[in-house]
Parts: sequence; structure tokens; C-alpha cells
Amino acid sequence: MPDHPSLHPQLSHVFSRPAEEKEKPEPLPRDLAKDVPQRLQFLSLFFLVVSAVNLVLTIIAGQASLVRIAGIVVSWLVCGLVYAVARGPMFSTQGLLNVALAFEVFIAALVTVASAELIWYIDARPPLLWSPVAVIIIIFPMIVPNTRERVVAGSVLAALAEPAVAFGLADALGHAAPTAGELLRNSWPNVVAAAGAFFFWQELYRLGTKLAEVRSLGAYHLQEKLGVGGMGEVWKAKHNMLARPAAVKLIRAAAMGATDTEKASRTRERFQREAQVTAALRSPHTIDLYDYGVSRDGTFYYVMELLEGLDLQTLVDKHGPQPPERVIKILRQACHSLYEAHQAGITHRDIKPANIFLCSYGTDLDFVKVLDFGLVKHRATAKADGQLTQEGVIAGTPAFLPPEMGLEIAEVGGRADLYALGCVAYWLLTGRLVFEHTSSMAMIVSHARDVPPPVSQRTDQEIPEGLERIVMRCLEKDPASRPPDAKALSDALGAVGIEDRWTPERESEWWEEHSVSGGV
Repeated sequence: MPDHPSLHPQLSHVFSRPAEEKEKPEPLPRDLAKDVPQRLQFLSLFFLVVSAVNLVLTIIAGQASLVRIAGIVVSWLVCGLVYAVARGPMFSTQGLLNVALAFEVFIAALVTVASAELIWYIDARPPLLWSPVAVIIIIFPMIVPNTRERVVAGSVLAALAEPAVAFGLADALGHAAPTAGELLRNSWPNVVAAAGAFFFWQELYRLGTKLAEVRSLGAYHLQEKLGVGGMGEVWKAKHNMLARPAAVKLIRAAAMGATDTEKASRTRERFQREAQVTAALRSPHTIDLYDYGVSRDGTFYYVMELLEGLDLQTLVDKHGPQPPERVIKILRQACHSLYEAHQAGITHRDIKPANIFLCSYGTDLDFVKVLDFGLVKHRATAKADGQLTQEGVIAGTPAFLPPEMGLEIAEVGGRADLYALGCVAYWLLTGRLVFEHTSSMAMIVSHARDVPPPVSQRTDQEIPEGLERIVMRCLEKDPASRPPDAKALSDALGAVGIEDRWTPERESEWWEEHSVSGGV
């Protein structure tokens, strides 16, 4: 469990499972259980194909007895039924595990009927050193993992199915029933296989449990990787007790400067402090932080709301430069988030298109969320601790890096975020970066020294003069020459007077036309 104070004491029961529930083991590790339907479908199709091949070979060999043909037809029916059950919504995971047990026993009986081993029982011929049923007993629980009780029951019943079928067929075909010695001689491979199946199951269960532990963070279970960045990974996650999905960002300890024990301790304290400050932000345009912590291996993580939509990087990559009126609406919402953060003494330090998300949020479309306050710098602790990045490494993204961050010659404040937001506006309007270089260092130097070309010179669409003036002001080298704060920037953008052109109707048409899906 993560070692951190609760963000919301009144909700502490939500973020920690009851003791009695923690102590109750899962019947099957989550990562094994979730694949049961697909694995059962695979096995049913596999044995259906094997039965078909067996029928063809039997006919070619001239051994198509009524018993064999009947067994093959029955196997087709059963395999088809198992496939339909595994594919449909009728059965729960526990129900499918019962189906898997019954299917294993059926396959063992079918193999007995279809194989020449039936002759060994009836005519007491010397057995081979292996048994087809023994192979089924070993591999079945490896392909379709099951619970301990079902593995034992399936292995025992499958082992008994062979002599039971042999007895029945011997009687039906008028042969003498096999003696106890013949049964023992022919069944020992199945007994060994049953013991082996249990041994292999224990290893599989152990690995599945270990994987579940690795992919669990506190009360959250990681389900699907959504993306990978320089600081770590983002996963879709599910709370163990709530239906609400979440996004979990994993931040490697090394990426935050935790390279030795002393640094790790200081970094952990800073991480927790900054997480608490970030969680206190209440702008609707700042992504909600539900929880945070440090895993057993030292990985820092944030648990955030899961959003549906696309980031501004993807927006322009896929759909090209955006209309000025839409850009203004997007920027003003981002300003709302940044203004509150700056008032609280927080500088984002990594504003870029990939960290601004455009989503459908309830009934709202084109709703902006500012993401990833993982590089935040709080003015109350900056002098004592520095930012949560490696020492000697420039934080942020070179293509959107304010001059003062690249040169490290001035205190980084909220106006640094406004510079980066100007770079984002430039990207949205033109589909191009302010400075286009293949080298990161060349980009940093250009941001610190070169005058950017006006927006209107980098795009074919008409850019209102007032909007261009605002964007270029944000890109001033001297922080004092930029808008004084995010609210002033938002007001200036609103004064351009074209935001209303991006009507709810145009908004709705755009989202319907592009059928945007995705999340963070």
C-alpha cells in the first residue's frame, strides 16, 4: 500500500480496502481470470479442427467405425457449444471456469474413444510410455488457468475418464473388461500427469499473483497502457471497489532525481507535498487528482480522472491547423487552469500540446483539461528543494521552452507558462513549431535568442491581427513584456471578439464527423 497521507480523510474508506477483504485471497489472479473466455474459445476451436482432421484421416485409413464417427460428431457439437458460451455474456468468469472443468473431462473421454489406446485396455496389449490423455491433463490447466480445487478435480476426473470409457466400450462391444492390473499398467501416465498438472498450476498461479501485485497500486489495478512519455507511463486503471475508471501516471524514481537513498527520501517528500498542492486546485479545466503514492519499487504515481478525447498534439497532427475562433476558446480555458495554479504559487513548467486535452466532458464538447502537473514548481519550496527533476537536467520540452528555463538565468514564474502557451497557440494556428530544428539544443538556443516569424507568415488561413499580436506578445523573450498573468491573457483573447463564431452547432458537427475516441 502507498505510504502517503489521505487527500480526503472523509473518503479514506474509498481508498483502502477493509482488512477482512484484504486477507481474503482471490480464487484466481485477475490477470489470469480476464483471459479465460479467449483461452476457452481457442481450445474449443482447436479441438474442433483436430476432430475434423481426425475424421478425414479415419476415412482415408478405412477405419471409420460407427463409434468413432459418432464421437467426432458429438465433439463438434460440444466444441461449438463451448465456443458460443465462452464468447457470449451468459456466464460469469466463475461459470466459465466450471465449463472449462467439464470440457477437460469431455476431451479426455473423447481422446480415449478416438485413440488406439482403447485397444490397449481391451486386448491387454503392452502400453506405450505416454498417454494422449496424460498430455491433455498437463496442458489443459496451463492454457485455461483455473482454481486449485477445479484443477485437482479436472485432473482426477480426466484421469478416471479413460478407464471408465474403456470399461463401458468393452462391455458395449462384447470384449472382456480389463483387469485391475491392466488398468493400473495403462493408467499410471495419467496419475503422473495429474501430479504434474498441479505442480505447473502452482507455478502459474504464483506468477499470476506476482503480476497482479506488480500491476496493483493501492486500491487501483492497472488494465491498459495508454501512453509512454519521458517521465514514465500512463495506464487506464480500475478501482477495486468503485466502477469509476481512472488514469494512473507512473513516474520513474530516476526521472525525479531519486538516485540514492538520501535523494530518494527528499524527492519523496517533495513529490508528496507537490501532489497535495496540485490536488487542491479546483479549476474545472485542471485534471482532477484522486490519489497519489509511491509503489514498493519506488515508482511515484498519480491517480487522475480518465478523459475521453484527444490532446492538442494529436488534434493538429490528424486534423491540421484549427480555426482562430476555436483556438481562442481552447486557450481561454487553459488560462483558467493556469491562473488558479499561478495564484497558488504553482508553475506548470511543461505546457505543450500533448499536455492540453480536448475532451467531451459530460454534455460539454471542446472542454479543455490541462494535464501533467508532474514538473510543477511551487514558489514556497523551490528555493529549499528545487523542482522535481534531475539536477543538471533542463525540465520541460525544447520546442515549447521559455528562454528563462533554457538559459537558467532568471527565476521561473507563471509567465514562463504563458510563453509556452503562446507556442501552443502558434502550433494550433499554423500546424508548425515556432522554431523548427532537428536538434533540441538548437531549439533551446532559438527560443532564447531568435525572433519568431509572425503567425500570419506561417499559415494560409486568415489570422485576426489582434490574435496575432497577443500570440507574439506571449513569445517575448523578456517575461516582463508578456501578459502580466493568465487572466489578463484570457481577457485579451476574449476582446478579439471572434470566439462566438465557434458555435455549439459547429462544435457538435466536428465531434460527430471525426468520431473522436481515446483517453488519458
